[in-house]
Amino acid sequence: MTFEYSPQNSRYGSIKSYLINEDNSMEIDLVSGFFSSFSTFASTTNIKDLSHLEVHGSNYKIQIHFLFDKFMAIVFLNSNTVLSLKRHEELLRYLKNVLKNNEVALVNFNNRESKATLKELKKKGNIWLKRFNKDYVEHFKKQYQIRFSTVEDFVENLDPIIKKELVGYFPKVPKEVINDLRREIKNKIQDKTLDLVYKILKNSGSMKNI
Repeated sequence: MTFEYSPQNSRYGSIKSYLINEDNSMEIDLVSGFFSSFSTFASTTNIKDLSHLEVHGSNYKIQIHFLFDKFMAIVFLNSNTVLSLKRHEELLRYLKNVLKNNEVALVNFNNRESKATLKELKKKGNIWLKRFNKDYVEHFKKQYQIRFSTVEDFVENLDPIIKKELVGYFPKVPKEVINDLRREIKNKIQDKTLDLVYKILKNSGSMKNI
């Protein structure tokens, strides 16, 4: 069963579009079988209580959760997405509830009654995933705006220094040119600082608070 959210006019495609390119034709139904082999590997190599695995790529990352000893949940995320502990727990809580409350239908997925149940679960799951994604994006934008305002204030405090140095080095250059150059330097500093802040937060794990 697949929950999937692919907004229209988005540069992020479906799960299938991430998995398939011109050089391969992997079917999405085969993905679970591939990752379930990790669980088998763990059981044969004395790895105890394997709860989850993560696979990271430059374009997306995958979280594999082994739940209730018989189910596996595979979560595909954009490579830049970092779920906070709160949101990660919300995701797992939803998946666990679905599995726990519909165990019979999931185990007997080929039955006629089960197919109807799974169809409804998929519909509800897609709606839930759409809201989950929307909440994450909105919260991320708010946090980004806060950081942007902080960096903007920082760069504005540098403005007098930049102006003084430019006038000192180029006393004969017209004021208009100095002002244009000053704005360009400020924009470059701001862009580079934002990029640096993002990388520091991501590498330190601080973005998991978002």
